[in-house]
Amino acid sequence: MKVIITGATGSLGAYLTRWFSDKGHEVFAFGRVENPPARLYEYATYIRANINAPLSLPVADVCIHTAAIADDKAKPADLYLTNIAGTKNVIDAATHCKTFIQVSTSSVYTSSNKPLTEEMAGENSVEKLSAYGKSKLLAEEIVRKNYKNESCFILRPRGIYGAGDKVLLPRLLKLVRNNKMISAGPMNVRLSMTHFSNFALAIESCLQSEKKGLHIYNVADDRTYVLFEVARKLLSEMYSRDLPVKKIPLWVLKIMAGFKMGDITPLFLNTVSKDLVLDISKIKREVNYSPVLNFDLSLKKTVDWVKAIGGIDTLRRADPRLAWE
Repeated sequence: MKVIITGATGSLGAYLTRWFSDKGHEVFAFGRVENPPARLYEYATYIRANINAPLSLPVADVCIHTAAIADDKAKPADLYLTNIAGTKNVIDAATHCKTFIQVSTSSVYTSSNKPLTEEMAGENSVEKLSAYGKSKLLAEEIVRKNYKNESCFILRPRGIYGAGDKVLLPRLLKLVRNNKMISAGPMNVRLSMTHFSNFALAIESCLQSEKKGLHIYNVADDRTYVLFEVARKLLSEMYSRDLPVKKIPLWVLKIMAGFKMGDITPLFLNTVSKDLVLDISKIKREVNYSPVLNFDLSLKKTVDWVKAIGGIDTLRRADPRLAWE
């Protein structure tokens, strides 16, 4: 196939570019940077384009739209321009593609003490969503109203991770202060996570199903995690020792979130204090999605990648080029 991937210099876009190229497909990788990492050219034809303006796309079978601003502290105007108007520009330019894949997010849900099914997006109140979550929910609406492709899939992952991740891993590293792991409250919340390879398998499952029309699916690993255990295991491997734990009470964090002090935002507070587990029964049932990797199985490879790029200090900087290192 010929595959278009927007946001190819981001963590997920880079992974999918390599994945589909290694499968023998011809990949057109889109990004905003003038000089992308040299390794990208080994896998794809790079096309520089800004989705914030109308654009043209080459003839292809599939368009996978990963480009987005995934930062809850971003200005509303920037979130609108890229996540909403940008999605409209991409869906309009991809009308000739047989299949359109919209990468959405679990941030379109509010937290719940029961597994979240696809129809629960924005169920409690859209106003309770983060600014990022609102923008991605509106982007989904843009896709629903404007797609003209034979098949269209909106996929909602949660906590995408793995070797090459320059988003989630640096955030977890921020829990280390003065050689101690900071526990934001008890951090005993249950959550879903999605390994890069499982997300790629989800896309493959959708394509192989040849389902027509619009379909929306949650995508996650085939197990539920506890946030404290994930952070503890990861940091222990990264630092080659168990770090002592210092707990900060939730009431302190709520005050900090109210004033948006540092990285303590309402979204962060929800992440560390409320369950968010995705129900993936629908995608399993309808397109035979079968996730393979999980956090424990992939941990060594992730840590080896961190060492290869220069270690923890390099990862902390979250340089955009890390996805291609």
